[in-house]
Amino acid sequence: MRKYTKTLLLFFVSAMFLLGSCRDNTSTKSENEIADNTVVVVKTKAQKLADEVFKEGKVIRADKAPKVIKADDVYKSLGRNILVIDLRGAKDFASGHIKNAVNIKMSEVIDYAQARGFPMYDKVVMICYTGQTASYSAAVLQMLGHDNIYVLEWGMCGWNKKFSKKWIKNTSDKGLDKLVTTPYEKNAISELPVIVNKKNSGSEILYTRAREILKEGFGSAAVNFSYANANAKKSYVVCYQPEALYKKGHIEHAVLYSQDDSFNLSTDLLTLPTDKTIIVYSNKAYQSAFITVYLKMLGYNARTLKFGANSFMNKSLKESGEAFSEGVIKNYPFETSKYIEVKGEVQEGGC
Repeated sequence: MRKYTKTLLLFFVSAMFLLGSCRDNTSTKSENEIADNTVVVVKTKAQKLADEVFKEGKVIRADKAPKVIKADDVYKSLGRNILVIDLRGAKDFASGHIKNAVNIKMSEVIDYAQARGFPMYDKVVMICYTGQTASYSAAVLQMLGHDNIYVLEWGMCGWNKKFSKKWIKNTSDKGLDKLVTTPYEKNAISELPVIVNKKNSGSEILYTRAREILKEGFGSAAVNFSYANANAKKSYVVCYQPEALYKKGHIEHAVLYSQDDSFNLSTDLLTLPTDKTIIVYSNKAYQSAFITVYLKMLGYNARTLKFGANSFMNKSLKESGEAFSEGVIKNYPFETSKYIEVKGEVQEGGC
């Protein structure tokens, strides 16, 4: 009897154990099934970076590409709550600059912004020789959250005739007979470029790439008309202009990306190839410089055409009021300062 009772008890305990195990297994399986059916979206570094770049809006807009300020308005604002940053070489800065302007290197812009506190100014005006390097730097600062950055139209070339040689020398009509009116289609929508970066969050990737872009400088991203025209077929040429101007004539194989609505994160931006050099040109060169920085930031192999369409079709631009001419040059005063040579420092001409 005792043996029978012990056997029955052992059977009962074993049964309870097995029943409990089955319940645990059933529960675990159910939970696993739920987990397996749950869609977990894992963003790539490219997507994280794009979200950060476009957090204020999904389109790179022409009215902020970049925000341009005329020489007249800068002159009227001197003595008010503005900061003028001159990115030219120290020797050129010493030979003549806008009153109270601060001369810093392009690679030091971010550190200077942090130390000086840009938000305290109504406007921070970036200045260089022609407006292109300033626009390049302005794009980086805008992506980092500074919304009070402006670029002096035509650079120091438009401030006083003494500094106007670069624009005068580089405007021409040498490409007029090479232009075509054939429209070219955009690529099909694809993917963003792959981003290789040690950082993981979008803001950290943005910050490290911003420093890299400024360190590389404007020159590393700039090409001239001869290069753009000769390499148009194997590259991807972006004509960032109004449609009416595109129809008048453009570089062969150039694709129109209208200033009105182009570079939307979910459409036009994704038509850019990740396996070709992208050459951007505009009626106003500082616009293409600005756009190029955005594309480089996102991982595209982007280049900007120096001096823009003014470098090869200046006459056509005059008809639409988009051209550089001696008429835009002002005669505003400037100051000089003593140039203190720094041993080993290279004085670059720049743009």
